[in-house]
Amino acid sequence: MVALRPMSLGDVFNGAFSYVRQNPRTTFLLSLIVMAAASIIGSVAATWATGDSLASLNMFDEIMADPEAFDPDDPMFATSPMATMLSFLGSLVVMVGGAMLIGMLSGVVGMAVLGYRLTIEQAWASVRGQIGSIIGLAFIRLAIQVIIGVVAFIAFFVALFVGLITGFGMADPVVGLIIGFLIMLVAALVIGVPALWIWVRLYYAMPLVVLERLGPGQAIARSWRISQGAWWRTLGYWLLSALIVLVVNLILAGPVGLAMPFLFEVETFGPVLAGVVNYVATVLIYALTLPFVAGVTTLLYIDLRMRREGLDLQLHQIAQRGQPVGAEVYLPGYRA
Repeated sequence: MVALRPMSLGDVFNGAFSYVRQNPRTTFLLSLIVMAAASIIGSVAATWATGDSLASLNMFDEIMADPEAFDPDDPMFATSPMATMLSFLGSLVVMVGGAMLIGMLSGVVGMAVLGYRLTIEQAWASVRGQIGSIIGLAFIRLAIQVIIGVVAFIAFFVALFVGLITGFGMADPVVGLIIGFLIMLVAALVIGVPALWIWVRLYYAMPLVVLERLGPGQAIARSWRISQGAWWRTLGYWLLSALIVLVVNLILAGPVGLAMPFLFEVETFGPVLAGVVNYVATVLIYALTLPFVAGVTTLLYIDLRMRREGLDLQLHQIAQRGQPVGAEVYLPGYRA
């Protein structure tokens, strides 16, 4: 799939696309199945919440037309608690499903580099013993995101408060506004830069869990070590792959967004029809983008192993001997 040498930008991105083209059944179809199952609860919750919102808007229109119809005991713009709970549960299921899929695809990419084409059953078998570690890593990443979000939320309001106080204390309101903005900008940088630095250092944790059979804590520690000195390169590849994913999202989600107002106009089943269309588009976006993301991440990990640990030389020795080799070549301490 790729040359057994340290990879360039073109090598990584061509490899991320080529393993999908060479084995669409195990990549695209597997992604379609996993994310179709994982997205059901979230789509039901979104459809339910949309129905509640439309009902609230209709109620608001009725009140505007007839103010006497207003009932102070009847909540407006309320979402069902069950829909909120389902939305939260659906997000967790999508997170776990996405982590499982990325894990399986990491195994597919790792074996594709060695010249193997895994079936769906073999892809599942490659991660079956690491299910707990994959889910554990997904929740550790979620916890990191929550902590960063809470800290950012607190920092934003502290900066906003300090900025307002500073602004009101200035004789010139324009100067006060500028100083308040600068205080908020500094707060954003103080939180955002370390958060981004940590996130990039943990970028390789998933392929490490799958290919090196590590626990989530061990994978995070090894990702921290292996990414040292490669932060800017990792960030650049991550941003470029995120841009490609964004373009695919816009291409597929754009027509759906334009069609939504017309779907809502359908009597009785408008929200349900809109929910079904949105569900199909969401699953299709996942199925097209996640294999590419997994390919880039895993190939970057393998590239670092080649640059830092001589994995390419080891693979060349194995090839010269005609020695059969499997995923064990990625294990720490493996010797040809």
